Amino acid sequence: MSRERTARNDPTDERGISAVLSFVLVFGIVLGSVAILSVAGFGLLDDQREAEELRTAERGVTYLATDLDELARYDGLERRKAALPVDGGTLVVDEGGTELEVTVDGEPVADEGPIELGTLSYRSGSETVAYDGGAVVRSDEAGGQLRRQPTATCREERATVSLVQLETDGRSVHTGGQVAVTARVVERSSRTVDVEDSVTVTAAETDHEETWEQLENEWTDCDPDQVRLTVTTVSLET
Repeated sequence: MSRERTARNDPTDERGISAVLSFVLVFGIVLGSVAILSVAGFGLLDDQREAEELRTAERGVTYLATDLDELARYDGLERRKAALPVDGGTLVVDEGGTELEVTVDGEPVADEGPIELGTLSYRSGSETVAYDGGAVVRSDEAGGQLRRQPTATCREERATVSLVQLETDGRSVHTGGQVAVTARVVERSSRTVDVEDSVTVTAAETDHEETWEQLENEWTDCDPDQVRLTVTTVSLET
């Protein structure tokens, strides 16, 4: 006679399998969470680093603008030196740039007509911090913000416009580290004109339309007796 043995499930085996599955599941969740947090964390760190680099570059350009303004205001100053931080971006120095024209009663104050202000800009991704004739502008795809006003005032007796024209020995491009900048005065010119009817300040050509339109609008009601235009040509060496 043969006996059949009935197989029985051992509860200990089932508990062991459940424990292994639980461990694998929990380990997978933890590993996935760490991976997600790592990606998000690195992205956040990159964003913060880029934002800080832009703020640092903006401060550097603003300090340079102050130095250039002093060269324009004080006849005894002939040279200034500065260091611009360029980490994570590109510094471009070139001629051309904004063309600004000041007219009195329909006639240009400057004999040569529109004045080319030159270009100095820090670029990182879609954002730019630029020095433009005395103004500092920060812009991106959404538009521009004026960070430093151009040197232009309108009073009843006299309106004044002081521009810094950048002159370079060809286009220069710098990336990374700090860029040493030497600014030397090449020429100072000044002209005062009596006003009978109107004064206008117009950007004939510019990458910063919003900035100069703001100045144009402010001068719409400008009605002085005289206008004084000063142009300081500065050579930039980098």
